[in-house]
Amino acid sequence: MLSVSPQSARAQLLSPGKLSAVHAELEGIRSCTKCHQLRERGVSTTKCLECHTPLRERVEKRRGYHATIGARSCSDCHKDHFGREFNIVRLDSTAFDHDSTGYRLRAGHADVPCRDCHRPEFITAADVTTYMSRHNAIDKTLLGVGTTCGLCHRKDDPHKDQFPRRRCDECHAETTWEEVDRFDHDATRYRLTGKHRDVDCGDCHEPTGRKKGQVRYVGLDFANCTPCHDDAHSGSLGRECASCHVTGNWHRLVRSDIERDFDHDDTEFPLRDTHADAECKVCHNLTLAVTDELRLTFTAKSRNYTYPIPVVTDCVSCHRDYHRNVFVSAPGGIDCESCHDEKAWVPSEYGVDRHNRDAEYELAGAHRAVPCYACHGSAEIAPDSLHFRIDDQDCESCHDDHDPHGTQFTDRRCEDCHDTESYKTDTFDHDATEYPLDGKHKDVLCNSCHMLAADSTGQMIRIYTPLETDCRSCHGGGS
Repeated sequence: MLSVSPQSARAQLLSPGKLSAVHAELEGIRSCTKCHQLRERGVSTTKCLECHTPLRERVEKRRGYHATIGARSCSDCHKDHFGREFNIVRLDSTAFDHDSTGYRLRAGHADVPCRDCHRPEFITAADVTTYMSRHNAIDKTLLGVGTTCGLCHRKDDPHKDQFPRRRCDECHAETTWEEVDRFDHDATRYRLTGKHRDVDCGDCHEPTGRKKGQVRYVGLDFANCTPCHDDAHSGSLGRECASCHVTGNWHRLVRSDIERDFDHDDTEFPLRDTHADAECKVCHNLTLAVTDELRLTFTAKSRNYTYPIPVVTDCVSCHRDYHRNVFVSAPGGIDCESCHDEKAWVPSEYGVDRHNRDAEYELAGAHRAVPCYACHGSAEIAPDSLHFRIDDQDCESCHDDHDPHGTQFTDRRCEDCHDTESYKTDTFDHDATEYPLDGKHKDVLCNSCHMLAADSTGQMIRIYTPLETDCRSCHGGGS
């Protein structure tokens, strides 16, 4: 915020100074009321928005950054009467919270310079284009930029016309274009099974030859194996390799008509999803009955069978309990299917609603958006460290390393001032302190009195206590 001395302020009552270049057409004493309301101090926000129509429409529709700042006056941020060269838009891009615009910058987008995206050619809002062009400011505005991936990345699109009805974010995340974590090949017409899951994408999807970096993803011939695999039998056994081979291991043959033609749906355990890809010997083999992941038992009469029959009553009759009996006392007991399905163990189907219904700790506010591993440990970093029973549920048990107050409020609880919606709460009642705010003090920003300072550990914190409460401590002495 621009600081103006009392002497300068008094001088401006008679000679406020030249307007900035963008407002130069409003220069002159006869134009004062175009921005100022008679007998009212400061600039009229209503009059500002009468001219700045793109902002007015966004504020009225509660869209964008300016709709989030409430009843603040335009002049709180945009000063004028400091000369033609003065820049009335004084934005600290390093401290600006882009989330307040309605478009959150994540991953790779978080490090992009503002003007890489806020460029005239990326503006899709017609009202902004018309207004800014009329005022010769189309290259200065930050408004009206579109949010679709193709708008900025159309020159980088390696797929060209292969996916005309698909969105980029169906496969790609904002971390890096090269990784396609969101793409599920099983959702395509060719599901990957067995060893095909370990094949590099480029082994099947080769360059199109039309442009460097462009790869063919559609129009591939996958009706049978021979478009990718050489036929070792030179066509003597037909083209249906799958009649003898499986994708799990090319050298493992279907040993008999039983394994090839047997319909497992005729049993009490139909094979679905990942179970359908499992080799028969994984479950029907006495020597593999007990492993790090499995604990199979078989019916007594079938132990001498070629394919012994596992005793299957629920998931844990075959799979070891990864959670080590943590959920024994949970509603329904150890029921894997209440959280997992046969497609994959992860991600779990245990969501926020289930957490709030069955767990002791209700997820509310911002806690609803916290990923599970943030509280229960990360399976990727330490597979054995996942813990689902958390006995200490106080705020400090999770947020102790992020306390911005240092040791100022050791006798207070976080929830005395904050709630789970946001740490930046506006529900604090200053009148409940030893220094109630009255008069003009009610309009003073918190940071004007509560400054940043280093505590005994060297951490920069905002000082709330103790503070001097006599007038001179803030307003200085005077005669």
